[in-house]
Amino acid sequence: MRKRPDLGKLSASQRVAAGIAVVALATIILWLTGVVATAATLTAYATLLLAGGTIGLASGAIGTYAEMRKQSAEQQKQIAAQQHQLEIARENEIAQVVVKRLTGPGEVLKINVTNNSGRAIRSVYVWAKVQGMRPHYETILQDTDPRSGQLVTSRRMLAARIIEDGDELYRCYRTMPPGQSETFVQFRSDELGPAPEVSNASITAYAMFSDIRGTWWKCSEDGDVLAVPDGPTPVIENRPAMGMGIPAVRPIPGVERFGLHRRRPGEPQQQPPG
Repeated sequence: MRKRPDLGKLSASQRVAAGIAVVALATIILWLTGVVATAATLTAYATLLLAGGTIGLASGAIGTYAEMRKQSAEQQKQIAAQQHQLEIARENEIAQVVVKRLTGPGEVLKINVTNNSGRAIRSVYVWAKVQGMRPHYETILQDTDPRSGQLVTSRRMLAARIIEDGDELYRCYRTMPPGQSETFVQFRSDELGPAPEVSNASITAYAMFSDIRGTWWKCSEDGDVLAVPDGPTPVIENRPAMGMGIPAVRPIPGVERFGLHRRRPGEPQQQPPG
């Protein structure tokens, strides 16, 4: 059996064309049967057609608007789905940055960071956090001094103070290209010695960095990946500007007596004190 066409699936232009065809056919039938033979009936019929046409145009406009809104909603859904897929792809890419702690409790902290992603990462901060203790255990990259043969802070480390989880981090690794792996060593100070003698699960290593688009990410040795939309909080140092902070000099008694005085036009000449 042949299926009837579904009028609800017709487009707005198709519905308008079908309406015009129906009106024309009805007009021909009424004219042939003599219903609209007189001028009065013809005028009434024309008025009826104009009213019907107005209603049809309004209905067509409403249908077109509804159809456009439906298409716009579908496009918005597609865009949102594509954006979600891009975010998942970016997160999966960042998850290729591996953070691995090489030492345990009671040892000088060593953390290895490997960039297995396809893009370089920048401003790499590496530290460890001990549960219930502060501050953070910050790590740095070391190089061997060619003159003394001793380990010194690498020149690839930058001094850029930030606040992370209430504590300050002072140094970051400038750039880590794809495929590069570096081992960061604990920055020793008088306040912080080796990692405390606690359970190994109480120590967690982290790395925070910026990707090529400027988005900040925070990864842990447990495989957690967290986007940091606003980035880290920088530490603003209030340094005195040039020329500021100089105390005002008091006038020396008697010096102003010998100061040069510029005479204005028409002003009488002053006599020296006698």
